[in-house]
Amino acid sequence: MKQLFRIAACCSAVFMVACNDDGNPFVINKPIQVSSLRFIGEQIVQFSQTYNGTTLGGFSSIDYRADNGSYYIMCDDASAFQPVRYYTANLSFDQNQFSGVMFTSVTTLKRPDGGTFPSLAADRYNAIDPEGIRYDPTTMHIIWSSEGIRNLTFTPPVLNQPFLREANLDGSYVADFTLPSLFRIQATDNGTRSNGSFEGLSLTPDGRYLFASQEEPLYEDGPRADVGVANSPTRIVQYNKATRQPIAQYAYLLDAVHQAPTPSTQFRLNGIVEVLALSDKRLLVMERSFAVGATPDYAVKIYEVDLAGATNISGLNSLQGANYKPARKRLLLDVATTGIRRIDNLEGMTFGPKLPNGNRSLILVSDDNFNNTQISQFLAFEVKP
Repeated sequence: MKQLFRIAACCSAVFMVACNDDGNPFVINKPIQVSSLRFIGEQIVQFSQTYNGTTLGGFSSIDYRADNGSYYIMCDDASAFQPVRYYTANLSFDQNQFSGVMFTSVTTLKRPDGGTFPSLAADRYNAIDPEGIRYDPTTMHIIWSSEGIRNLTFTPPVLNQPFLREANLDGSYVADFTLPSLFRIQATDNGTRSNGSFEGLSLTPDGRYLFASQEEPLYEDGPRADVGVANSPTRIVQYNKATRQPIAQYAYLLDAVHQAPTPSTQFRLNGIVEVLALSDKRLLVMERSFAVGATPDYAVKIYEVDLAGATNISGLNSLQGANYKPARKRLLLDVATTGIRRIDNLEGMTFGPKLPNGNRSLILVSDDNFNNTQISQFLAFEVKP
């Protein structure tokens, strides 16, 4: 097969692009090394700001586009304020300070028929729960996710399935990735929990694979993480990006919820909120724990995770009592150790441009849930290789 090569330089990074016979490029990139993270600074987008007629907030995912230095930011507004959308923004920082966030555009994400997604109030059976976003430089498309919605109080019950979807940059539909049947939302206690599906997404540096992580365990795999209950297993799915088919699944054991809620019966959870691929076998995984009334109410940790040696659990319909090896995890950063004044609902994570000293940058973003008691925070870090 004939391949044409060219060297492309962008934002101080250099990579090689190969063109297939059909003219479509793919990025050849080396695995990424991360030994530690150094905190640079924080920016907060003030509550209730608007941009181009839309409400800013709900920033549930972020991804960096290297060729023009912009960031894609998913808004998890399920059309309650404005139609499902993502933003582009510019972030200003160097290895010493983080000085600004400027929004530059907003794009409505469309249904396969070209229409906009309805809100839960308007049409509960066709509403979605938008969550993750990644930019694919090989296709110049985005890949985004909905966690699905499960509500058994209605007749018929609301069983809106999670999805992974490819779209053009104008938000128009391209294709769906295949959802493993075990991950479907059901009226019985089987499959995916409501708001517990594909929260984390990441393409591998070579562009060949997509990883998608379940925020919480499937019903079949066991109970959710809780106070004093660690090692609840959730699943990370590896996709062949070209075919959009799942090729492997791996078990990841969650930490316990960081503190008891007040009172003790109140809501609490811990789950995977983002993944970031370092290679086809190594990931950064961000766990976010929350407990109502706890001090602090949020705890966020980033782990380096190794899938080499972990069991491909695709053939296991339940992990309870099953024999398997989970992914190995090494604590890379407890965000509380940065000394920032407050940790909010951090959910997004991306590598950014290289810093003046040649090291990579890493950006985190929080989802304020459109709640004036929370904040939309952006955190910048230096990646130590």
